[in-house]
Amino acid sequence: MTHGTVAALAGTAAPTLGGAVERLALLVAFGALVVAALALQFAKVRALYGGDATDGDERVTCPACGARTAADAATCDYCGDPLGDGEGG
Repeated sequence: MTHGTVAALAGTAAPTLGGAVERLALLVAFGALVVAALALQFAKVRALYGGDATDGDERVTCPACGARTAADAATCDYCGDPLGDGEGG
């Protein structure tokens, strides 16, 4: 190899696999973000509509929106409607 050939090669970018590896890495990263977003949404929905609280507090279902709210609350934590026997919904 001559000095000119080495200098010419040094100025070129490293060969790639046609961007396939980069596309795959981007797709995997995007998939991970989607899975994380779905997990957060599932946790949010479970907290609102899921079973009873794990801290031992009694919970009731809001007649207007169906969210689970503390039994001693006067209004729903989610929609703000009254939870009493009167109006709601």
